[in-house]
Amino acid sequence: MKPEAAIPSESSAESPRTLRAFTLLELMVVVAIIGLLAAVSVPAIKGMSQGKSLSSGHQQLTDDLNRARQEALRLRTTVYVVFAPTNIWTSLPLLEQQLDSMIDARRVAPQRFRQQAMRSFTNIALGAFHTYALLVEREVGSQPGRQFPRYLGPGWQQLPDGVVLSPRLFVPVNGSVPAQVNDRQNHVIHELPERNFAFPVAEYPSDTLPPIPMRFVAFGPDGRLAVDEMNRAWRQNGRADLVLPPLSELTVAVSQGSVFIARNAQGFIDPNIAPDLVETPRDNATNNRVVVSSLTGRSRILKIAIP
Repeated sequence: MKPEAAIPSESSAESPRTLRAFTLLELMVVVAIIGLLAAVSVPAIKGMSQGKSLSSGHQQLTDDLNRARQEALRLRTTVYVVFAPTNIWTSLPLLEQQLDSMIDARRVAPQRFRQQAMRSFTNIALGAFHTYALLVEREVGSQPGRQFPRYLGPGWQQLPDGVVLSPRLFVPVNGSVPAQVNDRQNHVIHELPERNFAFPVAEYPSDTLPPIPMRFVAFGPDGRLAVDEMNRAWRQNGRADLVLPPLSELTVAVSQGSVFIARNAQGFIDPNIAPDLVETPRDNATNNRVVVSSLTGRSRILKIAIP
């Protein structure tokens, strides 16, 4: 019996297919389409990321202002939200002189104290326009007439990348323009009060490092804004027109922007050049405000009404 002849399969019956590659023109069209999609989508994605960072900065500042109020109630003392100054380098010579006296002359502090103090000083200098901390100067039960300042944990807080504090909180716009009567009602952004605060390094007995002038928001033991103290600081700063009425709101604002710290040829910070803040777009903090009630001390994000 003869074996049956093998039946050719369908695949083997087909002729081999011819492989065809992309032409250069087709490849260029695909690359052009990919580039066009990237050009359209990347700015949108970047805008979404910036908007998310700005919202996070809003919420972070609001939460920390409310936390300062809660700490004032808990500790039954005044709690200050202090903002890193923009001109801290003016305090450097006096700080170095005091450190030399404490370490070398009187020998009341170890050598490592100099490194700790200078590290803290540098961190504050680098935090201009975007860092702040919670501070108490004395608590219930402290010895009368003496202050024992300390910074509440976790120390200096930094806003998210690309988010800065409005420069209007530090430097008056268009010079010392007097505030209008209805500015507080309209949530106009003005410079915060300023006064001297203890240097944020643990102090040794009987020795005080030179204080640093910083802008601040203060909450009293009753949880309300410390209106009298803030108004007193404005008067001492020559801005009595910025008085905060008892039934009003204080406006604090954040914006999108970047801070540039000048460095010399060796890569070290140049203390002769002030930090440069660039808002993008300019003055966008007017749409990104946090308001604090002087009556209750509570902070909230101001929602801009779209007409």
